[in-house]
Amino acid sequence: MTGDGDAVEGSATRSSLADKIDRLIRIVTPEGGPAPSYNEIARAIDEAAGERVISPSYIWKLHKGEADNPRLNHLEALAGYFAVPTEYFFNDAVADRVDEQLRLLQILKGGPIRSLALRANDLSPESLRMLGDMINRLRDLEHPDTKH
Repeated sequence: MTGDGDAVEGSATRSSLADKIDRLIRIVTPEGGPAPSYNEIARAIDEAAGERVISPSYIWKLHKGEADNPRLNHLEALAGYFAVPTEYFFNDAVADRVDEQLRLLQILKGGPIRSLALRANDLSPESLRMLGDMINRLRDLEHPDTKH
């Protein structure tokens, strides 16, 4: 894991349950804000279910790798909270696909990208094409050895 909160690590290799939970927590954390506490996550899950489903301490154990064999209802509850399919936690192909979507979400959370997208919102298709061409040109200048 990167630990810096700025990038979602690729999951082309198997990720542990703890790694996956860590990625999901980082994604739902507002930029510059605090991560949701284990109490907040458990409370939201319990409120959505209308009953006690999971304890904050058990979420902590899963997140820290102290527990790694949760019941299906725990995985379903966490999946619901994080808005990912339950398979995310045990199917690496699904996790890879969702991680790509999470990377995009993480990029869009960033201020400069979001600001650029909002300002470009009402541009004509021709202007958007020109903007894309300019971005490609800038990328070529800054990273000449990569293809886009």
